[in-house]
Amino acid sequence: MRILRISGKNLASLAGEFQVDFESEPLASSGLFAISGPTGAGKSTLLDALCLALYDATPRLLKRAGSQLPDVGGDTVSALDPRTLLRRGAAEAWSEVDFAGNDDIRYRARWSVRRSYGKPGGALQPSKMTLHRLPELAPLGGTKTEVAAEIVQRIGLSFEQFTRAVLLAQNEFSAFLKTDENERGELLETLTGTTVYSEISRRAFERYRAEQERTRLLASQLANQAPMPPEEREQLDADRVNADLALQALETRRAAMESELRWHQDSAKLERSEAQAGEALAVAQAAQHEAAGRRQRLATLDAVQPARPLATEVVRLQDERNLAVESLGKLESTLTTALDARRRAVLDVDAALAAVDAADGALRSAAPQLDQAKALDAALLALGPSHAQASIALEAARNEARQARAVHQVKASEHDTAKAQRDRATAWLSANARLEPMAGQWPRWDKLLAQAAQLVASDAAAASALAAASRQAQEAAQHEQAALLALADATGRLDTLDAARRDAMAALESSDPQALDTERQALDARRDLLAAADKAWTALVTTRQEHADTAGELDRVDTARAAASRLLDEARVAAPALAGAMRQAEKSLAAAELACAASVEELRATLSDETPCPVCGSHQHPYRDDGREDLLRSMLANLRGEVADCRARVRDNEAVQASQAATLAAASERLAALERERTSLRKLVDELEAEWSAQALAADAPDDALRAAWFAEARDSLRAAVAALDARATILRRAAQARDAAQAAYDKAQLEHARLRQAADSARETGGRLQAELRAMSVQQQAIATQLAAVLAELDPVLCESCGDGWQDAWRRSPAAWRDGRAQEAVQWQEHSALHTRSAAAAATLDAEVAGAQDRIAQADRHGAQVAAEFNRTDTELKDKRAQRGALWEGRAIAEVEQALQASLASARNHFAARQAVAAETAQREASARAALAQLAEHIAGLEGAGARAAAALADWLEEYRHGGAGLDPVEDTAELGRLLAVGSTWLAQERAALGALDAQVAGATAVLAERRAQRSLHREGTPESGLGADTVAAAVEVLTAQRRSAHDLATELRMRAGQDDTRRVQAQAVLAEVERQQAQEQRWGKLSELIGSSDGKKFRNYAQQFTLDVLLGYANAHLGQLARRYRLERVTHNGAPSLALMVRDQDMGGEVRSVNSLSGGESFLVSLALALGLASLSSNRVRVESLFIDEGFGSLDTETLGVAMDALDALQSMGRKVGVISHVQEMTERIATKVLVRPAGGGSSAVVVE
Repeated sequence: MRILRISGKNLASLAGEFQVDFESEPLASSGLFAISGPTGAGKSTLLDALCLALYDATPRLLKRAGSQLPDVGGDTVSALDPRTLLRRGAAEAWSEVDFAGNDDIRYRARWSVRRSYGKPGGALQPSKMTLHRLPELAPLGGTKTEVAAEIVQRIGLSFEQFTRAVLLAQNEFSAFLKTDENERGELLETLTGTTVYSEISRRAFERYRAEQERTRLLASQLANQAPMPPEEREQLDADRVNADLALQALETRRAAMESELRWHQDSAKLERSEAQAGEALAVAQAAQHEAAGRRQRLATLDAVQPARPLATEVVRLQDERNLAVESLGKLESTLTTALDARRRAVLDVDAALAAVDAADGALRSAAPQLDQAKALDAALLALGPSHAQASIALEAARNEARQARAVHQVKASEHDTAKAQRDRATAWLSANARLEPMAGQWPRWDKLLAQAAQLVASDAAAASALAAASRQAQEAAQHEQAALLALADATGRLDTLDAARRDAMAALESSDPQALDTERQALDARRDLLAAADKAWTALVTTRQEHADTAGELDRVDTARAAASRLLDEARVAAPALAGAMRQAEKSLAAAELACAASVEELRATLSDETPCPVCGSHQHPYRDDGREDLLRSMLANLRGEVADCRARVRDNEAVQASQAATLAAASERLAALERERTSLRKLVDELEAEWSAQALAADAPDDALRAAWFAEARDSLRAAVAALDARATILRRAAQARDAAQAAYDKAQLEHARLRQAADSARETGGRLQAELRAMSVQQQAIATQLAAVLAELDPVLCESCGDGWQDAWRRSPAAWRDGRAQEAVQWQEHSALHTRSAAAAATLDAEVAGAQDRIAQADRHGAQVAAEFNRTDTELKDKRAQRGALWEGRAIAEVEQALQASLASARNHFAARQAVAAETAQREASARAALAQLAEHIAGLEGAGARAAAALADWLEEYRHGGAGLDPVEDTAELGRLLAVGSTWLAQERAALGALDAQVAGATAVLAERRAQRSLHREGTPESGLGADTVAAAVEVLTAQRRSAHDLATELRMRAGQDDTRRVQAQAVLAEVERQQAQEQRWGKLSELIGSSDGKKFRNYAQQFTLDVLLGYANAHLGQLARRYRLERVTHNGAPSLALMVRDQDMGGEVRSVNSLSGGESFLVSLALALGLASLSSNRVRVESLFIDEGFGSLDTETLGVAMDALDALQSMGRKVGVISHVQEMTERIATKVLVRPAGGGSSAVVVE
């Protein structure tokens, strides 16, 4: 967190606006600055402005007694209220702070307060706070509470923590030293970002409370689950058996009658099915007869298909000939192009040869001028440093003069601007004197205008609402009539659905779900036994196989380990010989490389037969001639190859040792693991064999070879039984679904009936309510008109004077725009009034500053003339040399010129070679074009002959079709044939399938009719023996269904009571076990809560922050080593209990322990300063404190100790902190170069100046 700017207006003795910008010079580059001024000038008020903008509080006010202070009139205000900082005689005040939050984003916090009506005599209004994100000024938070929370979140510190770590206020310097343990723990937790310990403490406490509540609920649940007495349960079981027997007898009788009823229903269905099959056969035969023409058309299309290849060949040959003719024309054009290209290539070759000769001549003629240019470059290089120094001196002198003139110009411009602003403000105020009555009390008139606009809008809204209410009353009457009609329809539907519901319930009661459940339980038991036996057998077989696999792998790994051991021994034996060979080869290579080095070759070239070698002194030089030197280089290449081979062999040997050692270790480890695994698997096999023998089905199982097939057969048999049972259950479930659907439809209709009845009642109530609202709205509209007239009467005297008599008409046309216009006029009047005051004071100050700037301009001009003379002399000499050099190739570099001449020659030669290649290529293209032209003409002739033969074959086929196509459609010519062949194979397949489908429909309809007749005949053979009619049987089923329903309800009720009693018995046992487990859980969390849990989180937080405090004391004691070596801070310990209390060890008194409250004023200041510096160092990633403000305290230090404290502050600012100090100590303020001066200006006001 870093403070960037503090500004404000009318706070205590700081009258008017003031600002301290820490990003502007000289504060931007100063880490340590002093805030100085006479007592009472307002130095601490600057820090009050900082706290007000961020927290709506100041340290000084929080320590005052809560008495009441007199305000304007008879009002009073609390002494703790920060609004008391509003300067007497001022109508408004504000403070504003720009800061960088702990997220490195810039924000602007603002606090403001004003008096009512904008007058100094008005009552104090509530203060306001805002927060904006910079630079876009995006607002954060809405209400004052929300803004305060946002600021604390961005800074990462509460107000109390802020006054411990950032602002050490007057008389509060030792607050952190002497605060209680909880506040100290909260501040350390915030600075280190370790809030997790408080959260853990609270959660442990809350979890223990939750476990206690869960234990209490289980105990209550156990008390509410008592089972039925034994005598009552025996009677219930006997009643349940009798009810089941009676229900079973009724179901048997009803099943017989339902079977007879189904026979009658099936007979009627079969008769209808036979009639429908006869009708379907007649329709299919008629469709088959109508498709005769389509069959002849299909036969014709099939007959012409053999001509398709002939017709296709004719078209293909014609298309190919056309393409070949087109290609012939393109080849002729290509040949012409190739002839033209060849002629141009021959001319380009001649021109390229001439360019080569010209480039070679230019290179030879440029040699003399190149030598002259090299001499001039050397001279220019020598003159460069002196000319650069003179240029730098001249530029510095000119900059000094320009800066002096710029300062003079700025001050003169500011002076003229201030005078002009004063004159313009005076003229504007005179010209707009009519606005003074309105602008002087604009907040009052603005509030009344807002009320009037709101009343106008309310009047219009009331009229609109009155019309809408009238329409709603008419609609409500219509809705009531419609609701009554819908209610009558719903009553009829409800009766119909009730009858359907009763029928579905009767159909369901004919089944017995209990018998199905019994059978399913038996099948489930059989399935569980089979699954358990299958699982045990599968595990046994699998484990036996794993045991055999492990034994085989054990043998393979043992073989691999022996091989790896042998290879490792061989590699280790060969390693010394390979290393010796490599060292010898490297030694020979180093000697050869030394002999072939560039410096040795240069020395060898200077040797002669008469002089000795300067290295060895020999008069014989065997390697001086070229032949010996080539032999030496060949030997060097051979030695390098030999060294590379030796190194490769050494690396290969090392790789073999490493890989085989790793293989050996892995194999040994794997052998041990496999041996353990084999032992474990043998034990597991024995256990699984015992488990299989214990299975219930083990005695029935066949031998091992046949056991898998036996399990498969048993599973298939079980699946078949389950499938049959599922089919019966499906029938029962469908009957239940039909019953549920009928019940759901009935319930839905019943709800709809109730809803419609409620809607009718609601519509009736709505009509009466709307009539009452209509009368109330009329009265409300009249009241709004009366209020509007009263507000306008109060505004009229003032606004008629300022805006004219017709102001009400203009206002009514656009109240918001008219009000905004008057607000702008009021703001302009207030701004011009303030501008007049500021500009008059500024003009007087700037007169002296303009005169001082003029003197600095004259001094800078004299110095500039001396420097310019020296520069002109050096510059003239340098320009002469550059002019001479510039005449040679326009000043280009020698290397660049030589490279350009060489490049020009090389380019000309390359161009000549390229032109020769192009000429050869064009000759080749011409020959290729001539050969392709001859070949294509021959191909065209062949295509024309083949086309004539294909057309003759197609004509012969047509003639043959005309003579042999009886019973088919005629084909007169090739055009008709083409239209027939245009019909695709897809259409033919579809048409053939459609005709086949017609035939299949006739055959299918014939088979269906025969099958339906056979079914009806077979059904008549099963005529019931009773001979009763269908209606008589249906009536008997209905009577039996009613009797069965009553018996089923009784049996269901008895079974449900017995099941509930069984459930209570089981649940009571389960709850008792759950209570025991929950009590153990409660005890575990109780112990944890006793250790670290607390409702406010301070128990575990204070314990964890002991370590943070120890780190802080390490930082603070390091600073105390410089500030006051006598004292050392330590943490108080209480027999291992967590403690954040502090004590002081007096090292001059033999390590005696002292209370922090026993220190003198100066001693407390030094210890508190050490803690403050330690807190500045102890910053987590979340809250990095980069600003520190210290208010007073240095006056209690002697001269030597004051110097030590200043050194500590200098060290702190060198670490990137910005430290501000408020002090009256002259020695301290003189030592700090950068100052924020608070100067009294008379009348109890002060001004803020930065120097």
